[in-house]
Amino acid sequence: MNKRKTLKKPINSLENMPSLKAKNKVKFTELKASKRMRNKKYVSKALFECLAANDTEGFKEILRVYLELENKEQFAKETGIPRRTLFRLLSKNGNPTLNNISKIIYQLSS
Repeated sequence: MNKRKTLKKPINSLENMPSLKAKNKVKFTELKASKRMRNKKYVSKALFECLAANDTEGFKEILRVYLELENKEQFAKETGIPRRTLFRLLSKNGNPTLNNISKIIYQLSS
């Protein structure tokens, strides 16, 4: 009986990847995503870029993360979008209307 051929171990993997050393005077800063996602201007810009790139899933994901960090009920009141509608548009099959999208971006950019 013939032996079945298997793939060899990948040449490039995290285990055999060479490590790089930074220059002596280089300072690293820790990226804190939660701090950045609380910045309304940053979030509104990211949402607008998703719209420009026709990335509806990215739009919903960014908005979902923002709302996990913020008070959802307060955001719903500020935008004038009912809380139930807000959660529905974030669902997998959610399809936000242009009216709701504009309210969200207006609230975040103001």
